Amino acid sequence: MSIRRPETAIDNIKKVIKNQVDVITKEMYGIISAGGEGVRLRPRTLELPKPMIEIGSSKQPIMYWSLLPMILGGISHFIIGVRYGANKIIETFGTGEKLSKEFDREIIIDYIEEPKPLGRAGFIKYGIEQDKIKTNKPAIIFNASDILRLNLRELLSHYLWMKASYDVDVVQIYTSGFRVQYGMGEIDPSTSRVIEFEEKPIKYGFASTACYILHECLNDFRNISKIPSNPEDELIHKWIKEKKIGGYIIPHDSLISIKFEKDLVALSDIDIDHYVKKVYSTNI
Repeated sequence: MSIRRPETAIDNIKKVIKNQVDVITKEMYGIISAGGEGVRLRPRTLELPKPMIEIGSSKQPIMYWSLLPMILGGISHFIIGVRYGANKIIETFGTGEKLSKEFDREIIIDYIEEPKPLGRAGFIKYGIEQDKIKTNKPAIIFNASDILRLNLRELLSHYLWMKASYDVDVVQIYTSGFRVQYGMGEIDPSTSRVIEFEEKPIKYGFASTACYILHECLNDFRNISKIPSNPEDELIHKWIKEKKIGGYIIPHDSLISIKFEKDLVALSDIDIDHYVKKVYSTNI
């Protein structure tokens, strides 16, 4: 007969965190920026907004893959900022009916239509002013053209730990290294000769993504002064000064950021469904 191990303090902490992850997931928004023109992907984006370009072996829009890790993590309410190609995005994703059917639970999608280019932070400010984004709820902010191999429940556990331990309210996702988009050369300053070259090297260090999880600091978006604006323009410096921001690190190959035509070609036959879902093989 096996003897049941008594619960330890660590077991109790894990149980509390798991319960709080369940609570916060049910409350939180997924806030997605999808209003850009995708200039670097022209001529594809002359008639089709970038989030609607289909990629992967199972051919789904980029934004579907961006939403997937958040849906798998339990988020059921999304707010999408749209402008360029808004009608095509809204026609494809509707108010969440198709996703609700696919994932067998109610998924709600609301839209914020930008009257002009507002940027990733500007559209949130506008959404708060229009009373479409409630600042009393937690949120995860991300891009419609970035695909994160991210276990949301593990991220939320880290967020809750940072909040309890260090009074951090914002956690930004970083990658441990990144691939440079261009070849890197070294030039002898005395002769101007090229003495070294490396094509698209991987640089190590921590590279920021446009993905943030936060709660009370949503109110800070009300006060941004620059439009268009991104969180990196004003807010991140404010949060650093106030010691309100922490980091969460994922491997450099756990972010697919689509910027150029070559990125689309590289993803044409990749099983993105498996790429995203495999981080959910175990949960806390």
